[in-house]
Amino acid sequence: MTVAIWKSGILSDKHEKSKKEVINYFHLNSSTVSDDFLLKKIHLKRLREPLPDCCVSYLFETYMAGSDLRFFNEFLWLSQNRDRYLKALSHFKNQVNQSGFYKYCYDGHLEQCLKFEEELKTVVKDDFSDTSVGLIGTPLHFISAYFKFKGLGISTDIINVKYHKNRKFDLVLNNKLTSLIYRLIFGRKRYFEIDIVDKGELKDIILPKKYDIGFHKLTFIISESLIDQFRKGLINDHWGTLPLFKGRSTLAYSKLFGANLMVTNHLVRPEIDSGDIICFTTLNNKRIKRDIYLGLGDRVVKSVGLLASNRIIQDLDNTEGKIFYEMHPWLLNYIKKNV
Repeated sequence: MTVAIWKSGILSDKHEKSKKEVINYFHLNSSTVSDDFLLKKIHLKRLREPLPDCCVSYLFETYMAGSDLRFFNEFLWLSQNRDRYLKALSHFKNQVNQSGFYKYCYDGHLEQCLKFEEELKTVVKDDFSDTSVGLIGTPLHFISAYFKFKGLGISTDIINVKYHKNRKFDLVLNNKLTSLIYRLIFGRKRYFEIDIVDKGELKDIILPKKYDIGFHKLTFIISESLIDQFRKGLINDHWGTLPLFKGRSTLAYSKLFGANLMVTNHLVRPEIDSGDIICFTTLNNKRIKRDIYLGLGDRVVKSVGLLASNRIIQDLDNTEGKIFYEMHPWLLNYIKKNV
C-alpha cells in the first residue's frame, strides 16, 4: 500500500515539502541538496542539541517514500509522535523477509557487497622488500602484529599517540606504568611516544620519521598531513564490507541486510572510508569479537604485505557506498531477536 501511494505522488509531495522545511532550517541555499547530505546534517546536530519537528517529519517522510533504513534509524532517535512511530514500524516490518532480513534498498551495482567473500591471499618476507612500517595508535593492539613482523625479519616501529577522547580511558591507557611496559615489550629503539596535551594538536602530529606504510588504531579524525607521512599509505581496519557499508555500526547493518560479515582493510583518505581497498577478511558469525581482536595481527601483516607488493584490489570504486550512523537500540534488539 505504501509503495502505491508513493508512486501516485502523495508521499513524494510530502517528502519534498518536509525537505524544503529542513533546508530552510539549516539555512541552505540550494534546493537540490541531497537527502544523504541532510541526513548527515541532522545526525550531527542531533548529537549536540534538540531538533525541531520539521527534521523528524522529514526523516519520517523520506523513510516512507524510499524505505532507506538509515532514515528510519535516525527517526527512531528523535521520534516522539506515536502515530508516526507506529506507521514507521509497520513500514519497517513490511520490508523484512521471512528470515528477518531487511530488503536491500540502495544502488543495484553495490548489492554484490552483500555476498563478498574473502579472497585467500598470503604474504611472505619477499613481499615486504625494504619496506619501513609504522604501527600508530594504542600499542596494545599491535603486540601480535609486532612479533609477527619480527618473525619475518621486518623492522617495525610502534608509535603511541597518547590521546583518547574519553578522559578515563586516557588515564588508564597512557601513564608511566604503561609506557614502561611498552618499552619492555617493543624495545626502546622501536617504541615512540607522541604526547598530546590539547586536542588541537592532533592535526599537527609529526612522526619520528617517515614510513613507507602505516597501519593505525587511532580514535580521532586523521589529518591529511599525518596521512602524507606514509609514502605508500596508511591502512585502516574497517569492520564491514566496503564500499557499501561506511561509517558506524556497520557490522550490525550487515547482519540486518543478511550480508556476509567482513573486515575491510583499506587506505585512509580524508573522506570517510573511501581509500583504495586492499583486502577483505571473513568474520565467523558465532565469534565476531574474537575474530576482530585476535585476528588483528594477521590482518595487519597481510594488508601491509599486499600493499608493499602492490597487490591491492583494483576493480572496486570505494568512493561509492552509503554512510551509516550509530544504530538505535530498537534495531539492535530486533537483530538480536530475529536475525
